[in-house]
Amino acid sequence: MERELRRVDVTGQCMWEEYIKKYPGGYQSSQFREHYKLWSQKVNPVMHMNHKAGDKMFVDYAGKKLSVVEKDTGEVSEVEFFVAVLGASHSFS
Repeated sequence: MERELRRVDVTGQCMWEEYIKKYPGGYQSSQFREHYKLWSQKVNPVMHMNHKAGDKMFVDYAGKKLSVVEKDTGEVSEVEFFVAVLGASHSFS
């Protein structure tokens, strides 16, 4: 399931629908998601990293291309959705 969720267009809802077809008496959606969340926290622990504010930039493209429609001509153009985040840490003393 973890590998499938990395694919474009695969959602938790899709995964639950496949599961419930195979196991009609199985968990309902909310319990299915809760059990997956608990499992994934055990096998994929989060590693917190400290960053000096603004020292590093994390960048990525967000999956599928988006479409932009030119208002006057109706011309459709595909565009990349670029995401950039500056790392920062906040620690409590």
